[in-house]
Parts: sequence; C-alpha cells; structure tokens
Amino acid sequence: MKTTDTTTHRNLIIIGAGGHGRVCADVAFRAGWTVVGFCDPAFQHVTDILGVRMLADCEETLFGNWPDHTGLFVAIGDNTRRLAVLDAASRMGIELAVLVDPSAIVSPSATLSAGSVVMPGAVINAEAFVGRGSLINTAAVVEHGARVGQGAHIAPGACLTGDTVVGDRSLVGARATLIPGVQIGQDVTVGAGAVVTRALGIQRSWLVFQHAQLNTFNWSAVQRAEPRSIFPDLLP
Repeated sequence: MKTTDTTTHRNLIIIGAGGHGRVCADVAFRAGWTVVGFCDPAFQHVTDILGVRMLADCEETLFGNWPDHTGLFVAIGDNTRRLAVLDAASRMGIELAVLVDPSAIVSPSATLSAGSVVMPGAVINAEAFVGRGSLINTAAVVEHGARVGQGAHIAPGACLTGDTVVGDRSLVGARATLIPGVQIGQDVTVGAGAVVTRALGIQRSWLVFQHAQLNTFNWSAVQRAEPRSIFPDLLP
C-alpha cells in the first residue's frame, strides 16, 4: 500500500464526533492510534465520547495552537465540508492521517491519499487510487485500477469494478455498482442499490435511483465518456 499520510506520530485528534467520527475513532483504536481528543461544537455539552475527551476549542483556535506530535483526522460526513477543513489544516502545516481498519484488504500497489479512511471489511485492489479525504465505507470494494476523487464517499457495500472513476465529492450509495470502465463526474449522487452502466454528469449532479426506477432515467441527457476524457488528473 502506498500512502500520502503525512503523520510521523501516533497521537490523533479527530474533528467530528457524530456517528461517522465515532466509527473513525474505532478504526483508529484498532489501527494502533492514540486518540487524544474530539473537536465538534455540536457536542460541547459532553466531556468525553468513547472515553476520549471533548476539546473545548473550535477548529480555527485549535489549528492555531496545534499540539506537537499529533496528527489530524477529519471525520465530517459532508464531502464538501470535509475537504474544506482538510484544506484549512494543510495550510497550517498540520499532519493529516490515513486510517485503515486492520480487517480491510489493501493492495500493496494501491494508493491512499492523506485524510482518507478505509473502513472494516473494505477491499482496495491492485493499482486503485483513493483521493484525499475520501471515505471507503464498510465492506465497499474498489477494484483494480479504479480511481476515487477527492472527498468522495463510497458507501457500505458499494462496488467500483475495474477501471471505474468517481469524481470529487461524489457519493456512491450503499450496495450500488459501477460496471467496468464507467466514469461519474464531480458532485454526483448514485442512489443505494443502483447499477450504473453509463457515464454520469461532467461537473454536474445526477441522482440515479434504485433498480426499479432506472428504466425511467433520461439517459439521452448523458454522454458516454471516452477513456481519459473526463478526469485526466485521476487517470494514469
């Protein structure tokens, strides 16, 4: 596994203490990190979560007084917001962690970018690429040569088959499947259980519904993508 994890220490602060943040903390614990604090204004009324103390500082104050020997993981579910916080942290020179659950399978030739997480039971196969701040959720599959853009979310049980491409900030819903070679654009939402057989949305948002509704989708508005045409930065 190749990674752009910039951390050199095993202490970790997690931004986001909701359900996603707590699952990320569990992954961090299992992967050998020491989680020293959560930061989330929505939970300032509690002193700790999962035995981890809640930090009183907001993100801006915390970034300006970042503790030594400590990495950061951003566990915010909203894709756009997650990337924005990662950008702010990077500008302050804060080290960004990559989290991989020990039960996940990640090929030695796959690349995981800073701020990404691979949840329990997920599989990242040969020469796959996972972009900065992306979430590969529980039991999701990213097959050989697939490319996941920045801040994307591959939901539980979803499958990106070989050489597929998912654009920045897009969501592939639970148990959805992209057939080999399909590319979807930025800010796309693929509904749970869908099977995507054609290219979707260049710089646009599309909502693909479940199997029973796919026949009513207006495919005439969608152009089939030629290889390398949509995402030159993600393709080899």
